[in-house]
Amino acid sequence: MSFDLITQKKIYEALNGVISCPVYDNAPQGSSFPYVTIGEANLTDDDTDRIQCVYISYVIHVWSRSDGRKEIKTIMGEIYNALHLTKFTESGYSYTENYFLSSDSFVETDGKTRHGVQTFKLTMEII
Repeated sequence: MSFDLITQKKIYEALNGVISCPVYDNAPQGSSFPYVTIGEANLTDDDTDRIQCVYISYVIHVWSRSDGRKEIKTIMGEIYNALHLTKFTESGYSYTENYFLSSDSFVETDGKTRHGVQTFKLTMEII
């Protein structure tokens, strides 16, 4: 398994059934709002002579059609609570950090869809 695929699995497990809406890799066409998609991951190598290590910045997207931003901000709070400082576990790997970096929310060009974006960063080592 690749670093980012393992991490996506861990993110899904941490969010699915914990937050108040469905979580997808790619939302099926016609999905009901609100929902969350696990988005982009950016991996940066940080190997040393003794440790194989990677930094992973990953993005979580929140999609809503409710009026105002209350729903999207509530879900973003649930995501923060589920992921910030969470220690993932996976045989053969060690997650040493997992923390919140940033968030933003805006209205899509259709004028109806609210879009929240959160970025987190973690460190993963092969043990």
